[in-house]
Amino acid sequence: MAKRPKDKTPFKRTAWITRTMEALGISEAEANRLLRTPRHQSLRLNPLRGEPAKTHQELKALGWRGSTIGWCPNGYTIEGGSQLIRDSQAVVEGRAFIQNAASWLPVLLLDPQPADMVLDVCAAPGGKTSHIAAITANGAHIWANDNSRPRLAKLQANLERLGVNIESYTLYDATTLARKLSGKQFDRVLLDAPCSGEGMMNLDNTKDFSSWSVSQVKRLQQLQKRVLTQAWQLLKPGGTLVYSTCTMAPEENEAVIDYLLRTNPDAAIVPIELRLPNRIDTVKAWNGKQFAPELRGCLRLKPSPGIEAFFVCKLQKVGVSD
Repeated sequence: MAKRPKDKTPFKRTAWITRTMEALGISEAEANRLLRTPRHQSLRLNPLRGEPAKTHQELKALGWRGSTIGWCPNGYTIEGGSQLIRDSQAVVEGRAFIQNAASWLPVLLLDPQPADMVLDVCAAPGGKTSHIAAITANGAHIWANDNSRPRLAKLQANLERLGVNIESYTLYDATTLARKLSGKQFDRVLLDAPCSGEGMMNLDNTKDFSSWSVSQVKRLQQLQKRVLTQAWQLLKPGGTLVYSTCTMAPEENEAVIDYLLRTNPDAAIVPIELRLPNRIDTVKAWNGKQFAPELRGCLRLKPSPGIEAFFVCKLQKVGVSD
């Protein structure tokens, strides 16, 4: 009889706890607590498909309970009636969109303006793309890219439901994007990078560890460096790029940005001043390597019920003197 493969989940759990302790500078007990934190979704009302004030009243009448999230226009918590919202006509018709509140941060920090050329590098399933359109009242010229045909189809369906106008959909491997879009330059670029997704994991969920490993984190880091380099080439001088992940791994966050700064003298971090209850200091060094001090201006969030673990960096392409 063939031997069953050994279950590596306990070893992975231990590795994740140890790494979290080091990255966040916390005790083992605190790491265990944080990595078991349940996550609650939030609600964004979509002005492209109706008047948010009317949608707000409609959802309240259905039994939704929640409160305003002050740092995000049209953003609300969900404190009751979550299933009622999911089944509501407001969601079906695209007047309301359910997301974790952390997903709003990259778009708000990108600060897109009407008439901007905006590239969303890894756009599917479309939550952040639709938020860009909502903020600019469909005034931005959005290019939405994804490397998967099924994901791109889902993206298109979602954006149509949400009333989003798209300049162009592209189906390109993001590691070759600068060549595929040769001649194009964008005012703003959003790179919500493929990542290990630690912000969506739970220590008690065995399935969450099926694809997670330190080796996978390191493989993703190499992918992220390549994609970020491509995205940077497509950004106009003076333009803004926002890099984000939903993971806590320093290899995929501070280390990737540190690499961009070292290889691109025209890259400068724009400090993020936003204060959130679960904001913590960025990682200053990892695996014996010191990161550039400017990285303290990035936004790093630890797990919390309302806003999941997240990392965001805002960058500007500046002039380089001879």
